[in-house]
Amino acid sequence: MVTLPFFPSPYPNELFYSVLARYKVRCGYVSNRHLLYEVFNKYTTLASPEMPNCISLAVDNIRPTIASTAKEIIRDHTLFPLYTSFSPSNIKQKVEAEMLGHNSNTYSVTLGIARCFLPQNTWFRYCPLCIEEQLIKYGEPYWDRRWFNLFTQYCPVHGVSFVLTPRATHNSSRHELRPLLEDLVNKSKIQTALVQATWQDNLVSEVAKHLLSHQNTFSYSQLTNFYRSRATYADFSRGQKVKQEEVAYYVKSFWSWHWLTNQGFTDDYFNNMICTLFRKHRKQHQYIMHAIAGLPFFNGDIEKWWSTLVKTPSPSHQSNQKHHSTDTRKTSTSLETSKQAWLKLVKSLGPKEARYATKSGRKLYIKIYRADKKWLLDVNKQYRIKRATPKSRVSWRKRDFETVKAMFHHLYQSHDMTTPRRSKRWFLSQLHNSATIENNLYRLPKTTAFLTRYAESYQDYQSRRLVSTAIEFAKIKKRAKKWQLYRNARINTQRSISSQVRRTCDWCVDWLEQNIK
Repeated sequence: MVTLPFFPSPYPNELFYSVLARYKVRCGYVSNRHLLYEVFNKYTTLASPEMPNCISLAVDNIRPTIASTAKEIIRDHTLFPLYTSFSPSNIKQKVEAEMLGHNSNTYSVTLGIARCFLPQNTWFRYCPLCIEEQLIKYGEPYWDRRWFNLFTQYCPVHGVSFVLTPRATHNSSRHELRPLLEDLVNKSKIQTALVQATWQDNLVSEVAKHLLSHQNTFSYSQLTNFYRSRATYADFSRGQKVKQEEVAYYVKSFWSWHWLTNQGFTDDYFNNMICTLFRKHRKQHQYIMHAIAGLPFFNGDIEKWWSTLVKTPSPSHQSNQKHHSTDTRKTSTSLETSKQAWLKLVKSLGPKEARYATKSGRKLYIKIYRADKKWLLDVNKQYRIKRATPKSRVSWRKRDFETVKAMFHHLYQSHDMTTPRRSKRWFLSQLHNSATIENNLYRLPKTTAFLTRYAESYQDYQSRRLVSTAIEFAKIKKRAKKWQLYRNARINTQRSISSQVRRTCDWCVDWLEQNIK
């Protein structure tokens, strides 16, 4: 059985969003939500161009029409390969599960896009030269995913600037599916001047294009080993340390600082994002950061950079080889001697004093911790010195009485009808030690009873505002109707109003009629 017989087959590198938009044109839909319900069986699915979710629901309906699976759609018709190109396997699996399922998609936070300070492309855009090729080959235009990489404004195929449309990729119309054909009809209103890309922009665009078609999974330790090996090969290291200043100067010289500042880098941000990649376990998901840091060591050769990165082993392999080449007998003898020395110190001083009393104690602790952490923790636990817990120096009974007295003082002083709502939070904020009192309410029974008795509910606060408004009308000797009292008291009548507030309003109206002649 074919559920959606007119659903179009996706073109190469076409966004899944674009396929849905072409299906909308083919079927003549006016309502976007009706289309989303037919494809996803849900009205609330968001029309996200780059990383849509609920894809598995859509595949259940369109699978008889097209042969692609849900994971193939994610791989070939979204920006998932680009956004997760330098993410570890657990992050990739999490983002992929969100795209397959119907839960909210948190990829912008998970992949660090939300916290990236570099300017990002947030508009629908297209390459007019690519569209000419699409019309010749397929007879209709579509949104190509290679146009939507975050950090460049140039086409990776033709090297010209994109034409920007007046629509943002994430606007208030979160369910709108707009085909490219509509923007081409209104192209007289759109920027049409094309600019050739600089070699830096062209190189970044080609990196994005390469990552869309090459998918590998890297661990943080593997990336760390790659950057350290590059720094060592270029003679930017001194022993185990990387010369950060020389690395920064080398990378800046390759790209030019003028281009980097145009991309949004400052000195501090460049050092935090680029130079720290050469340190241990820097969690960086953005492809532009890795491209800027890695390509200078290969003179901009993307193929060589990528092949070296893929072939880089994890540090665990090297550490295992190094471990087998050492003299294990000598190491074990030295470790036993250190353990005996540490045991002697712990028995006489205790674990904490043994670690910090002497310089030799600190060295012994570090050495044993690295070699046999379990033994060290067991010994420290066995000889831990138990210290008597000091008695509480606070009289909570006295503090409870003083706090209630202070709260009564603020209660009697706040006779002004225009004061804010006298909630539990308001009473506590009047105290100089509000945080201490709030965290120890279980020790202060009188204070807890006071807050339960005198804290003003939202209905009480609305009633007080109505009375205050009635007093203002009485001062100018004017009667008021219910709607006037509600409006001046800032009470929204479109929402449900409690019976207490309604009774208070009726009383205020009757009181004004009786006392205002």
